[in-house]
Amino acid sequence: MSSNISGTLHSILNTTVEAGAVEVALCGYGSQIPRLNGAALGARITDDSTTPDNTGFFRFTVYGNDVIQPQGTYYTVTVKDDNGDIVQVNAYQFADGTDYDLDHIPPFDPSYPPQPLGPGLGNELVIVADAPNVVFDGSLGTCFKIQLTQDTVGSWQNGSPGNLYTFIITQDVNGGHQFTWPPQVHNATPVNMSVDGGTYQTFVCDDTGALWPIGAGTYYP
Repeated sequence: MSSNISGTLHSILNTTVEAGAVEVALCGYGSQIPRLNGAALGARITDDSTTPDNTGFFRFTVYGNDVIQPQGTYYTVTVKDDNGDIVQVNAYQFADGTDYDLDHIPPFDPSYPPQPLGPGLGNELVIVADAPNVVFDGSLGTCFKIQLTQDTVGSWQNGSPGNLYTFIITQDVNGGHQFTWPPQVHNATPVNMSVDGGTYQTFVCDDTGALWPIGAGTYYP
């Protein structure tokens, strides 16, 4: 899930400067915190060669924006001279598995938010810890799994219109725990109450954030 980035100071700055540093930050689109597989994410540089060598060359490796949520996240690349003064800041979006040479690719205008990328493929399963009241957050993933150990009331937030959301609700070794679907979930299948029993059901989110089933729920065993 990485993009390989490289460049040279003298080319980016259009000058002969060959000393300095490059700083990389991951920025959210709007107010949401960038996340990968449901976990909050910073700019995780796996190849931290962001201090240029004596030719001004630098490289770094980061997660592609197309696998980070919410859609539209971007990186800011800050270039500093050998005195530590900022001489340039640009915004970029990188696609997973692609090599980029910052000497040649145009940045986004940092004055405007980048346009959202298309949906990425990744681990969209969110494990929700059981509690008397639980929240299913549509901004964290598209599939939610919870094992009931007590009677539980669910709530729903941040659904994206047009997305499909799947719920996997299981009982523990005792079974018999009640589950109250969030009020925005309509026509849901009653939850399987048997010992170790499970319920699968998928819903589509409408333009109000409500969830409507696309088919009947499935029980196991």
